[in-house]
Amino acid sequence: MKKLFYNATIHTLNRGKIAKNLLTEEDRILAVDCDPAAYSDDPSCERIDLQGRTVLPGFHDSHQHFLCYAIDKEKIDFYNARSVAEMAEMTRRYIRERSIPKGQWVQGGGWNENFFDVKKVPTRQQLDEMAPDNPVIFTRACCSTAVANTAALELAGIYKDPPKMSDGEVVVDEKGIPTGLLNERARFYVYDIIPNISKNAVKQLILDYQEDLLKTGLTTVQTDDFKLWDATFKDILQAYKELEQEGRLKVRFIQQLRLIDHKELDAYLAMGIKPYEGSDMFKVGTFKLLPDGSLGGKTAALLAPYEGEIENKGILTYTREQLYSLLEKAHLNGLQLAMHAIGDGTMDLVLSCYKELQEKHPKEDPRFRIIHCQITNEDILDRFAEQSVIADIQPLFIKADMEVAEQLIGRDRLRTSYNWKTMLEKGVHISGSSDAPVESFDPRLAIYCAVTSKNLEGKPEGGWMPEQRLTREEAVGLYTTGAAYTCYEENRKGMLKEGFLADFIVMPEDIMTVPEDRIRTLNVDEVWVGGEKVYEG
Repeated sequence: MKKLFYNATIHTLNRGKIAKNLLTEEDRILAVDCDPAAYSDDPSCERIDLQGRTVLPGFHDSHQHFLCYAIDKEKIDFYNARSVAEMAEMTRRYIRERSIPKGQWVQGGGWNENFFDVKKVPTRQQLDEMAPDNPVIFTRACCSTAVANTAALELAGIYKDPPKMSDGEVVVDEKGIPTGLLNERARFYVYDIIPNISKNAVKQLILDYQEDLLKTGLTTVQTDDFKLWDATFKDILQAYKELEQEGRLKVRFIQQLRLIDHKELDAYLAMGIKPYEGSDMFKVGTFKLLPDGSLGGKTAALLAPYEGEIENKGILTYTREQLYSLLEKAHLNGLQLAMHAIGDGTMDLVLSCYKELQEKHPKEDPRFRIIHCQITNEDILDRFAEQSVIADIQPLFIKADMEVAEQLIGRDRLRTSYNWKTMLEKGVHISGSSDAPVESFDPRLAIYCAVTSKNLEGKPEGGWMPEQRLTREEAVGLYTTGAAYTCYEENRKGMLKEGFLADFIVMPEDIMTVPEDRIRTLNVDEVWVGGEKVYEG
């Protein structure tokens, strides 16, 4: 059946065109700005009056961890904790209210010591006091660092004899005893012994929390779920596939393939899944690795040391040889590549590997990607442009990073970092993402930060890096046309155009013209996916 949506301001994102009506049939857009009189007496066409509201293409998050977000909702959420004492109260309340038995794992996440009254990382002793009868692990907001209690460290076999690692760190005190802090791959000594949840439990998580995405206007999500330590990657794939076959997915999901070594990559390739195989509701996507950590955790790999820490350049989780061999295997098997890289040292390494791959194994339009792209320099920015590498950025990151970035990397390096406007001016293709649950996946918040260069309290006055502010059209483009391009879907998503998927959102006011401080609070009235209403606020 046809549907004619009329009486609206429709931002098509197609070369700035603003339309007044939109005609859909089944899951596609049939026409933009058609003659409405031609359908006034058509019994096969439903006419929908949008009452002067605004329409945008559905938002698309090019990188997040949806299942981590979902399962974290079942754990302790420390996102708003402002002290270790608050963490302790939240932990005791969680154990009490859920009647957690002795010996059962207690997990939580989202804490950030930079927002605490005393800016210190929690210790295993403090976690011992919070939950004396349970093994505990609490993951930092960056998801690159965690802290565990004594019971968890003992179960993992790393308390009495902490291992030395090149790709992570079991942090110890002056006596060689673990503090509880686990950086990068060290976390998996604990994660890997936590019992897995079932495939059916994964399905239920997706069903329970996909509406949270819709509430923010997201219609497509590229999600990195494979290193959800609570489930196997085969169960995760099967859960999505079954929900798609059952017609129960309301959001379009694209699974990013984080397969951290040759054993995992070989196991995946043996399944015979073709690149981007799947349906419009669920498909597999790009190959993803994490060669470094986070800025706030001081594990992002830098070319020069962190300010005031001459021995610390962060952590690279792969040698160049290890990283290149994995990228080469994935590339030769047809997989698109997307590497996490926050530090300039990591971006230098990844760009070098990408260049070598194209020289040895040239591929037409490989669309190599780097996710995060925070600490850059002039040379790295130029290489992004020269090599046509896509930058997946997270504008909402500035909310936390503006509090610590200059302290960690100094003013000179900061000047060439978070350089989104500069990237656009150099011709770099950039897309918008959230890295949720590290930050909220709400695109309205990220668009506000990209446009204003302010935190969500509207500070600092004039913006943190005002010269890097984007226009509203550019910022909205990150989460529409920009994200669609990252996964070869620019001819079916991201714009409201004839032949494209009928994915769009309806807002009460125009995001392009409302006062800046209103951008982050604009309501999403309706969400349409494939020409069907899937959410109404």
